[in-house]
Amino acid sequence: MAVQNDLTKGNLITTMLMFALPYVGANFLQALYGAADLIIVGKYCDSSVISAVATGSQLLQTLIFFITGLTVSATVLIGKAFGAKEYDNIIKIINTMTICFIAAAIFLSTIIIAFDNQLLNLLQTPVEAFQSTKDYVFVCALGLVFIFAYNAISAVLRGLGNSIMPMYFVAVSCFMNIVLDIYLVGRLQMGAQGAAVATVISQAASVIAGLVYLRKGKFVFKFKFTGIKFDIETAKELFKIGLPLSLQDTLIPLSFLFLFSLANSMGVAASAAYGSVIRLNAFMMLPAGSFAMALTALTAQNLGAGNMQRAVKALKLSILFAFSFGVVFFIWQQAAPYSAIAIFSTDGNVLHEGARYLRSFSFDYLIVPFVFCINGFLFGCGRTAFAAANAIFSAFAVRIPLAFVLCILIPNATLFHLGIAPPCASIVTTTTGLTYLIWLSKHNKLTAS
Repeated sequence: MAVQNDLTKGNLITTMLMFALPYVGANFLQALYGAADLIIVGKYCDSSVISAVATGSQLLQTLIFFITGLTVSATVLIGKAFGAKEYDNIIKIINTMTICFIAAAIFLSTIIIAFDNQLLNLLQTPVEAFQSTKDYVFVCALGLVFIFAYNAISAVLRGLGNSIMPMYFVAVSCFMNIVLDIYLVGRLQMGAQGAAVATVISQAASVIAGLVYLRKGKFVFKFKFTGIKFDIETAKELFKIGLPLSLQDTLIPLSFLFLFSLANSMGVAASAAYGSVIRLNAFMMLPAGSFAMALTALTAQNLGAGNMQRAVKALKLSILFAFSFGVVFFIWQQAAPYSAIAIFSTDGNVLHEGARYLRSFSFDYLIVPFVFCINGFLFGCGRTAFAAANAIFSAFAVRIPLAFVLCILIPNATLFHLGIAPPCASIVTTTTGLTYLIWLSKHNKLTAS
């Protein structure tokens, strides 16, 4: 694939697969990156440390999600500018996004470090895992700037139709993380803190690789480390598209943090099992998420080029591809859930609790392809406000209340009951999203964001 790639031309199936598959690869490596911590910690440490890494990483991921909305908005704006061949706008978008990300990284790092005890108490972090979780969170908070920098670089490249290089960057990070995990957690016995140090160092390596590529690559713009300027109008566009996504990407994980707190209240084994399933789901959900992310960039470029019909066809293809993966994952988790949890832990109690959750939750694998792809299409159209409102509504009007009813009001509730809530929420999101798309199409408003 070239440094930049025009997604408005060529055979749609070939273009879609060639652009989406590197997304799958990158997200797989990103999931492996996170899972490596739990796998290696599970091999060398007890359940309390597994719970610490699972809880700490979930907290940090929730806070990081606040900024991911801006990365999507940057991809959309860059994609539209590239599709319309407005290359000067690309420079303004990159400069403005860079300043926003630096400010966000500093702010969130400060918040996490200052209020770590309160945040961990809100999650009902088990007493046995509290100090280890605190150590993990502190180290990772210091490295937030590298997470944001990688996301910014990836947003730029994907908006330009380049999905391969972000995969290579995360591959560098993943490899380093595994090696450092084995050394710091396995050999030096640093526990959760060692896993955090490995994470930060490996993230920094991927950022360095990305910056070198941006500096040396032959783009339609000239990337420079100096002379970065802030453009207020571009910032308004970024926030108009990105803030609804930031709100969604913050609140949706918060709804799952509520589920995590319910799992934590069931004991260390349930906590470790739920944390392991979260890592597993990072793999199970990545095909749907990857095709949705690819669809966003493809839709943005075609919208800029005035070719919405091609984007609609891409939406249908994305759902078909993602659903095919979902069927396979659903069958696996229904037939052999223990085999999946065993990747992260050999503890009998953790295996049992994790299997309980997967028996009910795995129905979500059949529904999220529709949720993710519809949202990916709407994001590419710039209609982030509706997509975000829809997702937030289903999370707080369905997922959380249903989880509360099932787990709090039912005597001796288990993770099986907790796993019922997410697929029910996804059904609501899909139904509302499809209705909205049909309405937009009927009134010829797909291109009017």
